[in-house]
Parts: sequence; structure tokens; C-alpha cells
Amino acid sequence: MLSAALIRVSGFVYEMQARLGSKDQVSYLSRLLKCGIGSRLNKELLEKIDLLRGLSNCDFGQLQSSCILRQHQKNSEILRKDDQSTDIFFVIEGEVIARSFSAEGKEVSFTTIKSGELFGEFSAVDGQPRSASIAATEDCLIAQMTSKDFRALVLTTPELGLRLAELLVAKSRRLSQRIFEFGTMPVRLRVQRELVRLYDSREARINDNLIQPAPSHYEIATRIATHREAVSRELGHLVSENIIELGKRRIKICDIDRLRLISRNDSFSDVL
Repeated sequence: MLSAALIRVSGFVYEMQARLGSKDQVSYLSRLLKCGIGSRLNKELLEKIDLLRGLSNCDFGQLQSSCILRQHQKNSEILRKDDQSTDIFFVIEGEVIARSFSAEGKEVSFTTIKSGELFGEFSAVDGQPRSASIAATEDCLIAQMTSKDFRALVLTTPELGLRLAELLVAKSRRLSQRIFEFGTMPVRLRVQRELVRLYDSREARINDNLIQPAPSHYEIATRIATHREAVSRELGHLVSENIIELGKRRIKICDIDRLRLISRNDSFSDVL
């Protein structure tokens, strides 16, 4: 039986290698097989979680035993808005998106959550239903902890409580800024500011100013409260001004200084 299981696993890895053709993704799958889905968090993976990394005076044995590792495939739904669950989740590998849909099916994207970050902390803290749906935008490895264990950890680790407060304040500031943009700025400025955020958050400056993989025009539209056609139009204008270049799932920022400048101005034509 063991030999048959190993053959199935080997066949699975071979199939994924052929299908993905990416060293990073194959390496990711190898790590999944090595750590074991449903297993506990080890120290190597623990260091990947920004909130938990380097905590002093923390019972790491308890922390490790409190987390369960789970794999989520690309496009799978992890949480649904208004769910009653209260677990907290830490993204070890991959990326997820927080979003909601109106009754008419219009999608609104709140944020992307990358490797090292977390989600579900609102419900873990206040016990209320989920405020957004969470879906995997790529294959993910995620550590899951019950709210009871997380709250106990916060109460016994003051440093963690301070980090959590700082994280929640930062999210509140970002949300306030986005609400201000939605209510006061035209689409062109919202597109420009989203590109600056993508540039900064993905560290494109160390990768030949390249955002890759870049969100689609539709995905950008869901983040800035507009429609795909408006985003395509504004991106096309930036291309014509040699500020960006577009490719398949890639955006190259050719002039980040100029992009930052025009994103801070109310008159687009005055600075072009």
C-alpha cells in the first residue's frame, strides 16, 4: 500500500511539473509534500508569518501545536462573507483576495493578502460574522488557528497584542484613504494611485520596475470602484505618454517619478 501511495504521489508531482513548468511552483509543491497537509506548523514556516516572527517570551510549542496547515487551490473559496466561523489564517505561501459581491453580482475587491500576512483577524477578535469573502488567487499554503487559541496567545504575549493593534490601525488608515479616493477623485487618479500601490507593494523597483503577475483590467476596476473599460482607457493613456508599458499579465513602470507626481495632482493634463 505504501509503494502504491508513493507511486501516486510521484505521478502527481510529475504531472504538476509538466503542467506548471515553473521552478517556483514545483518547489512550492515539494514543500507541501514535505511538511504534509494537515500537519502542524514548524519553525521554518513560522518564520514566514510577519505577525509571529521573532516574538520573545512566547510559548512556541503551544503556538506550533495550535496551527494546522491546509492547502487551498487557485480560485477556491476559503471563507464566505457572513460565515459564522471565527478562526484566524496565516498565509505561508501564495496569495488570496478579500472581496464582496452585491446582490446584482458586482464585485468589490478590498485587498490582496500575500505570503507572510493574515486574514480573519476581525472575527477572531470580535466574534462577529465574516466581513468579506476570501478566495485564493493562486495555490496557497495556509496555517489556521482557532480564535480561542489566538486570543489566549494575545493575552499571554503582550508583544503580539501590540503588533496586532498596529496591524489593525494600518488597515484602518488604508481603508480611510481608499474611501477618500472613491469619494473625491476621478477614475484617472484612482488608476494612477493603484499602480503606485502595486509598484510599492510588489517591490517592482528591484525587478526592472515590472509588476508581474499584474492584475487584469477587471481586477483593478474592482479595487477602485469603477468598470473595466474605464481602467483600459486610462492605462492606454499612460502608455501613450510612455509612463507605463503593458504586456500579458505584466505592467512595466517606465517612469515611476512621473507616475507619483501625476497621481498627487488633480489636473492630469497640467503635468503631462
